[in-house]
Amino acid sequence: MDICDFHSHIMPGTDHGCVSVDEAIAQLRLAKRCGVTRVVSTSHFYPHKDSVRAFIDRRNSAYAAIVERDMDGLPEIRLGAEVLLCANMDELPELDKLCISGTKTILVELPFNDFGNEYVRAVDGMVQQGYKVVLAHAECYKPENVEKVLAVGALIQINSSALVSLFRKRRVLRSWMQRLKIIALGSDIHGVDKRSYKNFRRSCRRLGEYAEYVKAKSDAIWAESCRI
Repeated sequence: MDICDFHSHIMPGTDHGCVSVDEAIAQLRLAKRCGVTRVVSTSHFYPHKDSVRAFIDRRNSAYAAIVERDMDGLPEIRLGAEVLLCANMDELPELDKLCISGTKTILVELPFNDFGNEYVRAVDGMVQQGYKVVLAHAECYKPENVEKVLAVGALIQINSSALVSLFRKRRVLRSWMQRLKIIALGSDIHGVDKRSYKNFRRSCRRLGEYAEYVKAKSDAIWAESCRI
């Protein structure tokens, strides 16, 4: 299967995921060895700490430094962000610039504690504006919190490790699969950690009959995107 990693931290100096261009290239080589051909770079964006413009400038500079290197045979890259959800995010200026390049798909990180209706309203507002809101590593949150935003139109990305290690949440994952809420897999790689990609192919097998659906949904988003 031609696999897309929908969630990774490979842009050097943009967050705590990657510290140098050499490390970024090492991450891409790990991805290649595990059968990953396409990578969406989703550096953390914290709206209470950064402006969209400063984040985009920093991310684009990091990308330019990577592509100056020999990328022959390495996975293709698309630029995005992992955006921490906050109240009124749907009103954030230049929100579209945090989407995966060339698309209206935005990867959103939920708070890990319980949150109020203002966060659900923010997701609903983005959906009503035509954004495809995808929850980053949905398996990491309380299922009841995930359900709050699924109810207003959000979708799900899960980390590949979830399908091979989180036995306690297998029933929840199965429910999301059956309801066709999972549309992408991610490594969520931070640093050069071989475990981040070790289980990618195995996780595709664990998706079983839903693997082709997840692949098709990820491929459709990738097809919309354009390399910067």
